[in-house]
Amino acid sequence: MPIPIEERYKHMFDQLRFASAIRFKIFAAWGSVYAALAAVFAWMQSFDMKPLSWIPPFLGLIVTILFWLGDLRNQPAIGAAKRVGEAIEKDSTSGIPQDQWYFPQLAEGVRFGVIVNVFAIGMLVLLALATAYLLCNRGQLPQ
Repeated sequence: MPIPIEERYKHMFDQLRFASAIRFKIFAAWGSVYAALAAVFAWMQSFDMKPLSWIPPFLGLIVTILFWLGDLRNQPAIGAAKRVGEAIEKDSTSGIPQDQWYFPQLAEGVRFGVIVNVFAIGMLVLLALATAYLLCNRGQLPQ
């Protein structure tokens, strides 16, 4: 039994919305972990735990890799929904006027995946440098 094109189109919007919601949850958790690690780092600085202050940036390094991989795993679902939605809009039987196409417009501008990659690489470099600095200067941080 063939599925009407209207139902497939609605399904692609739902799929895109679902995958985007997962991506939002990944970034909300990513930010929450960074905030928690920053609080732990600040707490460690206020007590006599400076020799162990390399641990929060190191954990941030690991967390960055894990959340980045989670987002990379989610990207194909977003891409598939975009491709199918665009194909439906371009199909002459869909009856959707070209000026009302939504999915092809999602390819305009900088892809969100590129922004995520730049952010993750930047954070990996910063957290690795912070971890190395703190390991090399254990207990010698300025008061």
